[in-house]
Amino acid sequence: MRRAVRTASLALCAAALLVVPAPAGAAEPDLAELTARLDAATAETGRLAQELEQAAARDGGLRVQLDRLAEQVEDARLRVRARARAAYLATAVPAPLPRLVTALAAPDLRAHADAELARRGARAAVRAEQSLADAVGAQSEAAAELQRRADEHRARLRSSAEQALAAQEQARGLLARAEARLVVERAAATARRRAAELAQAQATVVRARRTLDTASAQLTVALTPAQTARSRRAAEREAPVVALAEAAGSGYPAGWGPSGTVLRGVASWYGPGFVGKPTASGSPYDPERLTCAHKALPLGTVVRVSREGRAISCLVNDRGPYVGDRILDLSRAGSRALGFDGVAPVVVEVLTPAA
Repeated sequence: MRRAVRTASLALCAAALLVVPAPAGAAEPDLAELTARLDAATAETGRLAQELEQAAARDGGLRVQLDRLAEQVEDARLRVRARARAAYLATAVPAPLPRLVTALAAPDLRAHADAELARRGARAAVRAEQSLADAVGAQSEAAAELQRRADEHRARLRSSAEQALAAQEQARGLLARAEARLVVERAAATARRRAAELAQAQATVVRARRTLDTASAQLTVALTPAQTARSRRAAEREAPVVALAEAAGSGYPAGWGPSGTVLRGVASWYGPGFVGKPTASGSPYDPERLTCAHKALPLGTVVRVSREGRAISCLVNDRGPYVGDRILDLSRAGSRALGFDGVAPVVVEVLTPAA
């Protein structure tokens, strides 16, 4: 499914630079400044997510109208066919008047009456068919116009989503820097007696992460073409396992352990162009959940991926990557947690439920 070039847009790649530490020589802002910037970026992300959700609601309304109009057009076409069949039967079966003419009139008169009745029946059938055909045509034109509006709105929705994704990526970069700085500052908190300040910064970080996770979920739903019963069941089925993987940090998820199977190779990540689209399991792709794509491992497998001292666990719910000799396609959250953009060598441990 994940073919050709990965759709990691240039805008997001630029924003992703915020994930890594500030370049050498650049002064890293203090914790107060970082959390203030994080607060502002998170607020902007939340605003964009709400706007996107409203646009998605309008998009869904247009799709409902399209479905209803398509049903009306099909009903009209069925009526045209039924009317045409009835008209044909009416002209094919002799009516009482021709039979009366047959009994009372001369042969020439009977032929004339039969021809006239046939002509009238044919004209009536044509008028009836034309009337219904006009109705179908009008509805088809309305459907085409509605489809045009829906396509234009969908294009605007995608553009807004790209803006929202870029804002989220920037906020996530600030969040990572704030969390790292908070760890350092907390280590020196006792000597400096800054417990209250650090508690406030911690609250900002927690609030930002919650807001960003909500915004990511809103964006995923907004870009999901249709919430089918299958996609909902898949998302509900995967949610508990993904939650365990995310809660595990660099350790093994609760209830899971090594199976003994270890893979080594190059991993990549996929993001903006796939958000909301169904994965191989059926659930919509959310770049901020710890999921991944593999060509052969059974869907539902949990793997632990490590790189240069960092590790995460994630759920295999998609197929790919189909580029070169890459062995794994991580979600954006996964690549960010492992500290890379583009591609990187990784070690993949296949996990199994604990006995």
